[in-house]
Amino acid sequence: MRLTPSTLQQLRLLGLLVAVSAAVGAAYSLVRLGPGDGVLLAVASGASIGATISACITGFELFGAGRGFAQGGRRLPFAAALLLRMAVYGAATLAALVVLPWVWYGRALSLLRPGIAGDAVFSLAASFVVVSLMSIVRLIGPGTLASLLTGRYYRPREEARIVLFLDIVGSTGIAERIGDVAFHALLSDTFTILSRAVTDAGGQVYRYVGDAMIATWPLCPVPEKAAENARALECVLACRAALDAAASVLQRRHGHVPAFRAGLHAGPVVAGEVGGFKREIALLGDTMNTAARIESACRDTGRPILASRTLVDACILPPDIGVTDAGTHLLRGKREPIELIALERVASGNTR
Repeated sequence: MRLTPSTLQQLRLLGLLVAVSAAVGAAYSLVRLGPGDGVLLAVASGASIGATISACITGFELFGAGRGFAQGGRRLPFAAALLLRMAVYGAATLAALVVLPWVWYGRALSLLRPGIAGDAVFSLAASFVVVSLMSIVRLIGPGTLASLLTGRYYRPREEARIVLFLDIVGSTGIAERIGDVAFHALLSDTFTILSRAVTDAGGQVYRYVGDAMIATWPLCPVPEKAAENARALECVLACRAALDAAASVLQRRHGHVPAFRAGLHAGPVVAGEVGGFKREIALLGDTMNTAARIESACRDTGRPILASRTLVDACILPPDIGVTDAGTHLLRGKREPIELIALERVASGNTR
């Protein structure tokens, strides 16, 4: 079974949080060490309790909530969803606090045993921190949170990236037909599907702008690893396949199955923190503007997916991606014309 970059990232995060929780649990048990208790036994007991609770909570947040629970739960207000999770995880925490001391110490399987109240308060407080962190990660993305915490973009820096601009086709007409509230619900479900395709392909959703989604990937400059650059191209085709697979559900829920246009380009971008009380990481530069103009060129060429020759030449394409020369175009706001390539899924082979 091939693990996607997104799954690998989630597994690394799961392992990190479980290890940290085990260490915190061991330290708590040492602080609470009673007379006659063995140090090694206390460490093992505390570590196992911390690791078990963290594995249940973090595992569900990463692999359960995003696939099922959150599909309905994400429509709840942030605070309500947080409280609902805490109720569920509180039950799991109490179960661990009752069962594992029985395994290690032979203590009674009872919620009334001495000391369990303090253990429960500490465990629930730690669980609240973990759940809050995971909820924040969902709101702003793991990459953005990590960059803000580490100060990576406190000073603007130039990076080489692949940029995808993806725009829903006919959004104005759809909104007029089904209404703005229903259209918002359609966009929410659509971008949930598309963003999952982006993260599965190792990309990061940068921003949602109305009916458009912007995503980026690191641009690998090493020719021997140029196949990694093709993940962005594969992602766009995977986005189309994902919407086709969800067509019956989208039609039933919203009465419409959206299509999209997409433009891709690669080059330098400047990334840096902007804002005061509300801060975010902004991406600026000609590469961003060119990717947006390439997406606009889809209307003129009649091609739903276009990429720059610059990006295609930086990729080693898999055999199921077909490429067709879409001509040289002078994009709006550009001084020099740019060669565009149309992308499509093919049975085998590709054309350059």
